[in-house]
Amino acid sequence: MKTEDARRMLEASRAKANEIGKPVSVAVLDAAGAIVVLERLNDAPPFTAFVAEGKAAASAITGRDSSTLKGMSENAPFVFNTLAARMQGQRFAPHQGAVPVRDSRGDLVGSVGVSGATSEEDEAIARAGADAYNA
Repeated sequence: MKTEDARRMLEASRAKANEIGKPVSVAVLDAAGAIVVLERLNDAPPFTAFVAEGKAAASAITGRDSSTLKGMSENAPFVFNTLAARMQGQRFAPHQGAVPVRDSRGDLVGSVGVSGATSEEDEAIARAGADAYNA
């Protein structure tokens, strides 16, 4: 993922956050889980930056929307618990508010994670950012 792609996704997320009217943090990670862009928008509380990064990391690691990880914990608890145990104490927040970013071929190129609004709003803001990747 190029830095300009990440910045474009950040700006799309910023626009959605402003539309909703919530101060949030947005983390854009590459497919390896490395931060490309991380920003607190509209004076979002500092802790939201850590949560946004953790949500994005969970999405990048699994290649899934973070909201689907809850279903994974219920439907495949062994797999989920193994992953959660392995990632304990690291950047792994399997909570709604992050989505994977895929290129036009469907390959995972990264993720966008958001924290600071409701879980549903966080996910909508993250999705707006991810949608900007192929725009």
